[in-house]
Amino acid sequence: MRVSKLVEYLQRDYAPETELIVAYWDKETVENYAEDLALTDDQWSDVVDKYDDGEYFWQSSAAENLVDLAHEVVGSSEVDA
Repeated sequence: MRVSKLVEYLQRDYAPETELIVAYWDKETVENYAEDLALTDDQWSDVVDKYDDGEYFWQSSAAENLVDLAHEVVGSSEVDA
């Protein structure tokens, strides 16, 4: 996704004061993870398109972790109250 499109979505859907958790990867980060990989801009665009078309484990894992953290915070708040 292009940064301009992301900013458009965020500005449309959220007030500027809204707290969000954001995860992103850029071409250089992915190349560094792979250590000896160099992608052209066209190749990176293909990677982004393929990624946008799929649902991957990290999404469900992140959702589970966030729910666990939310329960932990709510539980802590109830004990503190």
